[in-house]
Amino acid sequence: MISTVPRFAAIFDMKKIFISLGLLLCLIPVLQAQNTSKAYEFRNGQWFNGKDFVKANWYTINGVLSKKAPSKVDSIIDLEGKWVIPPFGDAHCSSVSENPSAANTLGLYLGEGVYYLQIIGNTQEGRSASAPLMNKPTSPDAIFSNGVITCTLGYPFLEYEGPANKIKNPALWGEKYAELKTSQKQLGNGYWFLDNKEALAANWDKLKMQNPGMIFIYLMDVQNNGGKEGKGLSAEVAKLVVKKAHKSGLRVYAQVETAEDLRLGQKIGVDGFANLPGHNWDGNGEPGKFTLNDGDIKMLAKKKTPVVLLLSHGQSAANRTAVQEFHKKALKQLKDGGVVALMGSDDSQRSLRMELNYWFGLGELDDAWTLKVLCENTPKAIFPKRKIASLADGYEANFLVLADNPHDNILKSRVQVFKVKGGVILK
Repeated sequence: MISTVPRFAAIFDMKKIFISLGLLLCLIPVLQAQNTSKAYEFRNGQWFNGKDFVKANWYTINGVLSKKAPSKVDSIIDLEGKWVIPPFGDAHCSSVSENPSAANTLGLYLGEGVYYLQIIGNTQEGRSASAPLMNKPTSPDAIFSNGVITCTLGYPFLEYEGPANKIKNPALWGEKYAELKTSQKQLGNGYWFLDNKEALAANWDKLKMQNPGMIFIYLMDVQNNGGKEGKGLSAEVAKLVVKKAHKSGLRVYAQVETAEDLRLGQKIGVDGFANLPGHNWDGNGEPGKFTLNDGDIKMLAKKKTPVVLLLSHGQSAANRTAVQEFHKKALKQLKDGGVVALMGSDDSQRSLRMELNYWFGLGELDDAWTLKVLCENTPKAIFPKRKIASLADGYEANFLVLADNPHDNILKSRVQVFKVKGGVILK
């Protein structure tokens, strides 16, 4: 068997190179340049099996994980007892598509071990600028929802119209509302107004031509305000959108305001929720209309409907203590109930780091459960048809090698010795 690093063959004088972890870090620039056809044996690692860490040897062949040794192994890499986990995902990424520094932000994501992004609410211009930077061996993979679907003058059209009219300060949008509501420069791009089945029929083909990876709708206190200015879709139109999307093979995620909105979303068959009800609650008054009951939890778990939590929005709450208590109870309720929770940031300036920090800061976090949320639940929800998010035979050879056990402290998942994506070793 011949080494994949010919210029080192004379040094080792062997047919198959055995690389220690220390030497590997020196050789990464060389190995990174090689293609996925090279076969590696990763020896003496502690590999995550979805519950625990198990000592094992694995092989990567043509970018795929294998338990069976190939006929030819190009290099053996000794992991020296380090911990190996699948990479992370961000199910509500909003810091890339409209960002002139998208390349830097993508670098931050990859540095944190985030390989999978679900980019929600992007414009076509933002997608055109950022898409060429992604879905590469050395960058995160992404899907785009494209523009959000809401009612006429519904939330969040101002967030698109303000910048489109060169009014970047949100504090001025109210003053300029009369101008912005007639401008609608981003209609059919950053957002779509759908008020009835006629509007849906007239716009659906245009929407599909933009090639969305999933559909994103707004349900904002539908029971009392569905279809009203400043809110979101009516229940009737939301049901029609979901039905239309499913016929086209597209998943639908819903942004919700109240627990009743979530119940409606479950009833009409949305594929996921882009936030937990009450994620923007300020902590004043009672959170009753945001609180999920036992029936909600059972239904979410039974249908395996994923929910992006977006808890870190609570950092700016007026009554932060009350919000944190609400979030602590919600985390325990979701975990104990077996709900498919997802990690998402929804931060226009940051990566996933802030959300994970906030979860950790709440205290009494179940690190093992949070690890599953990060590296299993979230990637699977973003790319449900790909063989990712598990260190299993025949799955994509994507993984992170950690210096410490993340079950002891989830923040240790950031201390990565090196990464592998598609069978290629990354810095």
